[in-house]
Amino acid sequence: MRASTAVAAAPPPAFHAPPHLLRHPTLSIAVLLAAAAASPSAWADDEQACAPSTIAAVARWAGVSGPLVPWETPGGLIAAAACKPLPDAPETTIAAIAFDTLQEGPTQGDGSKLQVVALVEHGAVVAAHRSQIEEDATTAVGRYHIDTARYRLSPSVRAFGTVFHSHALGSRCGDANAGSELTLWVREGPQLRPVLGTNLQGWISIVGTPCMLQERLQRSEEARITLAVEKTSRHGFADLSLTAHVTQHEVRDGAAGQTRQRRVRTVLHYDGQSYGSDMFRDFWYPASLRRP
Repeated sequence: MRASTAVAAAPPPAFHAPPHLLRHPTLSIAVLLAAAAASPSAWADDEQACAPSTIAAVARWAGVSGPLVPWETPGGLIAAAACKPLPDAPETTIAAIAFDTLQEGPTQGDGSKLQVVALVEHGAVVAAHRSQIEEDATTAVGRYHIDTARYRLSPSVRAFGTVFHSHALGSRCGDANAGSELTLWVREGPQLRPVLGTNLQGWISIVGTPCMLQERLQRSEEARITLAVEKTSRHGFADLSLTAHVTQHEVRDGAAGQTRQRRVRTVLHYDGQSYGSDMFRDFWYPASLRRP
C-alpha cells in the first residue's frame, strides 16, 4: 500500500479524466466537466479530518519532528492524512498519515514519504505500522480514506481498511490501469498487520490501440471492485469475495457506441498469514488478457 488525504483545506488538484475518456476525445466535453465536478478533493474531507493531537501522537511514535501542518505551509510535513473513530470503540481513532520527512513536497516522479497507519487512544499510539511510499511516474501521494465497514474476519477480529488514492499522472496511453488501493489491517498487540491488498478501480483496453484516434473501433472496460465477507472460512478467518462491476465502453467511427455491463466475482482464502496483496487485479479481464 502507499499513501493519501490531508488535514487542512487545500486547493484541489487538476482534474484528470478517467482513462477511457482520455482515449476517446470525441465524447462530449460536458461529460468531462461533470466528471471533474464530481471528482474528490486531494485532501481528507471534514468527516475524516485529523485532530492536531492525533497527528502529534503519531508523529511522536514515528520520531517525526517539525511543523505538523500541510504542505501549503512552508516546511509543512503532512503530505496526507485521514482519521476516523473505530465504530466498536469510539475512544480509539484510526489514523493514516503520510509524512514528508525529506521535505520534497508534491512530486510527479521519484520521491519517498513515510507512511504510518496507527490506532490512537487518549493521545497515545497503541498499535501502528510504518512503511515507505516510493513515488514514481505511477505513484504520488494523493489522499487517504478510512474504511470501517464490518470486516468481521472471526468472532474476535474485526479488520479495518485504508484506501490510498494516487495522484500520479501516469501514462495517458497505456493498455491498462488500476487505482484506489485498499489495505485491510488487523491488530496484533502493539502492531498493525496488513492482511489484504487490492485495487478498487481498474481499466483495460480490449479492442483497438489507445490514442490511435483514426481506428474504426475501440473498446475498453472499466471496473469498480467491492469487497464482502463470506460465511465460509479457512485458517480461522472468513473468506473474502471481490466483485467487479464492469462497464464496457465502445467508440465506433469516432462516436460513442454501445455500453454493456457485467459482474465478475472471485473468492479469496486466508492462508494463515494473508489473503494476498495485488494492487493490479485482473480476475475481471477477458480471459485472453489475464496473466498466466
